Amino acid sequence: MSIDAKAQRDHKPTPFFRALWFWMAMIGLTLILGGIWIVLSKSWVTAGTITADEAINLEPAAIAGHPAPNFELVSTDGETVKLSDFKGQPVILNFWATWCGPCRSEFPEFQQAAVDNADRMVIIGINNTSADNPNAIPDFMKEFGITFPILLDTDREAIDAYNVLGLPTTIFIDDQGVVNEVFTGPLNKAYIESKISELIKSDL
Repeated sequence: MSIDAKAQRDHKPTPFFRALWFWMAMIGLTLILGGIWIVLSKSWVTAGTITADEAINLEPAAIAGHPAPNFELVSTDGETVKLSDFKGQPVILNFWATWCGPCRSEFPEFQQAAVDNADRMVIIGINNTSADNPNAIPDFMKEFGITFPILLDTDREAIDAYNVLGLPTTIFIDDQGVVNEVFTGPLNKAYIESKISELIKSDL
């Protein structure tokens, strides 16, 4: 046997296969650890979920899992309205102003949602009256055909209670009066409907 033939027979492409097995093992290990992490994460989330009974003992705050801060404001119809009046029903609070462009874009969606779910939940618009022109509100409501309650926050009572820093801001509250989510920015129809379904489902 020639020296060249013996060299070819003894040559083993170990570096390639060794690298291949190494990366396959790493990928497999990553998948296994990822699966374990997902399972543990779900367990931790479930364990950390705040129940309705636990939420009652927390301070009211504009934070998911806390009781929604109560307020008492006057509506455009001159009626005094409290958030606590609606306990037992899911509630959506929408903070807005007539000069707010994004507020205008989402108002038709809220109006339709209020009509479609009138017997299952409540949508309340809270006008930031302290920084708005009250005389422009009736025309705004007429333009969009608003039928859900509009409350006037002339002294920033609700604005401050919910730490509203930008408009629009929407607060989703479940039927137990607990904050489900705080969302700052305009909402589209799909998101509003998904949140309504979530709130109503939790009410069943």
